[in-house]
Amino acid sequence: MALLTQCWKAGSQDGRPGYIIKFGYDQSLIELFKQAIPSRDREWHEDKKEWWVSELHDKTLKQFFSNFESITKFQGKLF
Repeated sequence: MALLTQCWKAGSQDGRPGYIIKFGYDQSLIELFKQAIPSRDREWHEDKKEWWVSELHDKTLKQFFSNFESITKFQGKLF
């Protein structure tokens, strides 16, 4: 399991609900991530070095990132 460095709720470029996530570069993890989440449900934003992932893949994100649930649960309560 990896750790997210950032995560927040956000829409895709076409307005679908999901998450913007950031994590440290790991080529193996990225390949597994791409295999687990279909391209229609993820977007890579090169300029910001971040991913958008559809909310349909909450369970997958929990499997990949041990802190996904804690970040999404508390993100609106920290500030």
